[in-house]
Amino acid sequence: YLGWPCPFEPDEFTLPEPPTLDGVYHPEHCKAKRQGRLKFSLPEVVGPESMVFDSQGRLYAGSRYGAIWKVTSASKPPVLLARTGTRRCERNEEGKECGRPLGMRMLDDKTLLVVDLHGGLLSVDTTTGSMKLLLGDGDSVEGHDVSLLNDLDLDTVTGMVYISQMSRRWRIEQLEYDVVEGKCSGRMISYHLATGVAQLLADGLCFPNGVQLSADRKKVVFAETSRYQLSEILLEGSTSTSTPAVVTKVVLDESTAGYPDNLRSHPAGGYLLAVPTLRAPAKQAEVISRWPMVRRAMWKLTPMFVYTIVQDFLMYGMCVHYHANGTVLETFHFPDFPGFKGISQCTVAPDSRTMYVVSRSESSVLAVPIV
Repeated sequence: YLGWPCPFEPDEFTLPEPPTLDGVYHPEHCKAKRQGRLKFSLPEVVGPESMVFDSQGRLYAGSRYGAIWKVTSASKPPVLLARTGTRRCERNEEGKECGRPLGMRMLDDKTLLVVDLHGGLLSVDTTTGSMKLLLGDGDSVEGHDVSLLNDLDLDTVTGMVYISQMSRRWRIEQLEYDVVEGKCSGRMISYHLATGVAQLLADGLCFPNGVQLSADRKKVVFAETSRYQLSEILLEGSTSTSTPAVVTKVVLDESTAGYPDNLRSHPAGGYLLAVPTLRAPAKQAEVISRWPMVRRAMWKLTPMFVYTIVQDFLMYGMCVHYHANGTVLETFHFPDFPGFKGISQCTVAPDSRTMYVVSRSESSVLAVPIV
C-alpha cells in the first residue's frame, strides 16, 4: 500500500522552535484588558472569516454558507447584503454552490471588495448588493488558474489590489495536504482595478494567508501559514505606478506562536495577526518537517478528517500586535472566552479604541477595549 503511486511529494524543511507562552506572549500580559469585553451575538453570521468597517462604522462580514451581512448597529439585526454562491444555502450548508466569502476590504463606502474561496475577487455594491466578478474562474496568471484565493489588501492611490493564492497544487477539499506537504506553491497576485490586468507578484510562497499593505505602501506583508512565519514583499514603484515589481521577500517573524491567519493594520502602527491554532510541540514539528517519508506515509494512511481533529485539539485564540519591524509588542488571548478559539481576524474599529475579533467557529463578534 505504501508503494502505490502518490501525487503527494513532501519537501524537507526546517521549522524553528515555537515561542513559549511567556513574556509578551504570556496570557497574563493582557489581563488588564479583560474587563469590558462584550460579545455581540449575530446568529445569522455563521463562522465569519473576515470583517471590515466602512467610514461610517458599519460592519460587513461573510458567513460559511456564502452570505455577506451588513451590521449597522449592535442593537439591530444584520441585513443580508449579498450571496456569493450560485444558490441560496442554509446555515448548515457549505460548498462551491454556496460560496465562501473570505478576505474583505472597502474600496469606498459604496463598494466592498471580497475574495470568495470558490468564486474569486468580487466587487459588491453596499447599497444594492449587486456583485461583479473581477478575477476568478477561467482566468489565469502566468499559466496557472486563479483559484484558492484567500485574502487581499488595496492601495487606494494606485488602485492595485494584492491577493494571496494559497496553493496551485491541491483542490479545495485537500488544502490541509498543502500544509503537510510543504511544497510552497502559493502565490501573491496583483490586480489593477482600472485596467483589469492581473500579474504575478511572487511565487513559491508557503500557503500565503492574510495580506496587509504597509503604511508607506512600499511593502506587502503577509502570513505564510505552513511555515509559521510573517513575511513581506518589497515593492518597486509602489508609490507612483500601477505595475510594481518585486525586489525581494523578507521574513519578519520566522516563528509565530501558531498558525498565522488574517493580518490587519493597527492604528498605533504595525500589524494585528490572528492566531487561531497553537503549534504542535517542537519535537513533533521536527519529525514532520525534516522527514518527508514520514509525511508521505501520513498522506497514504491518514484520512483527511484526522487533520481536522488535530487542528481542533490545538485550537486557541490569540491576537498578536507586531511592530512594523516584526517585533511582538503585545498579545491578546481568548481561550478563556467561550467560543472564541479558532479566531480568524482581529480588527481595530474606526474609533481606534476597540478591537473586534471574529472566529470561524462562532456566530458573534467580540469587542475588546484596547485603550
